[in-house]
Amino acid sequence: MHPGLKVVIGAIMVVIGIFSSLTYSTELVNLVKAFIGPLLVLIGAFIIWLESDELRLSREKSSDRGFDVQQNLKEQASQTGSNEETRKETTEASGSDRIACPDCGKEFDTERGMKIHRTQKHS
Repeated sequence: MHPGLKVVIGAIMVVIGIFSSLTYSTELVNLVKAFIGPLLVLIGAFIIWLESDELRLSREKSSDRGFDVQQNLKEQASQTGSNEETRKETTEASGSDRIACPDCGKEFDTERGMKIHRTQKHS
């Protein structure tokens, strides 16, 4: 449908709406008044639902936080050993300790570190 036609239809709807509002103004006011109560009930119920869910999530998060810290420390300790072994193997296989940035010459321990540097500093 052409946008100009949509504008004309919208204008006609506005005129009809204004006319019916003026003609039936008392009924319209009563309708709005009748609608306010149920609307407030729905909005209130929605707020209660959202906030109670948020409260439940924050309680779960705070109770799990202590366990998560311990778990993360254990995982980091186990990964540190394997990361050091992987780095040693990579260094031995490549025969070089450091990887230089081709743009500025800055040296890095890993190729990934150099790529991150290039993305942040040279792009």
